[in-house]
Amino acid sequence: MLYIILFVLSIAGMIDSLYIYHKNKQVAPMTCPINSDCNAVLKSKWNKFLGVKNEVWGFLYFLFIFCLSTFYIFGLFDLLNFDLIVFFTVAFGFLYSLFLIYVQIFKIKEYCLYCLYSAGINLLMFLFTIYFVL
Repeated sequence: MLYIILFVLSIAGMIDSLYIYHKNKQVAPMTCPINSDCNAVLKSKWNKFLGVKNEVWGFLYFLFIFCLSTFYIFGLFDLLNFDLIVFFTVAFGFLYSLFLIYVQIFKIKEYCLYCLYSAGINLLMFLFTIYFVL
């Protein structure tokens, strides 16, 4: 059941990441439905890690979870400790999301709703993984 949930949530995460990437590439500023400045978040110095934008890292992360889930669902992976690999991957994604929320609140002092969606998806993935794995 966990891997079906992760499969669905990872698709939602990939869609959100692609939306942010697409909007961030446009010349027109991104509109934020919560009266905040998404552009301040997306154009900040905090939007890159190792020279790569966070929405790209997010997409790659969700794609990795999608692949792991797909492999498990279709029985393509039979690794010892597979659940622990998934747990630590999801835990890392969740912790990085917490860091990015901290940055939005205390460093940039603006919020990006779509970034918060991504963090919410990570939170759900983390909670479901804890429930099913630990």
